[in-house]
Amino acid sequence: MNIGKIIRKYRKEMGITQEEMAARLGVTTPAVNKWENGNTLPDIGLVAPIARLLEISTDELLQKPYWVIDILPEQVPRESKGQFFEILLRNRMISI
Repeated sequence: MNIGKIIRKYRKEMGITQEEMAARLGVTTPAVNKWENGNTLPDIGLVAPIARLLEISTDELLQKPYWVIDILPEQVPRESKGQFFEILLRNRMISI
């Protein structure tokens, strides 16, 4: 889940509107909307205030996306490297 989806999920669970959230964080309503739709990311200085507002930890807010790969290229067997990177490129997990 990306940060925008996490923000939307917890904001709705708390019954806070985008307008209320924006006012409490000192940002515009369109900014909150853009975060939630994945168009932009909140400024790093807002991560802790957002987490406090949503009553979650910063770790919860910054969850590692499901597609982050915990493998180093050198750990992939030589004979599989072409196929491995082709899959990553095709699924937009990496870019060149």
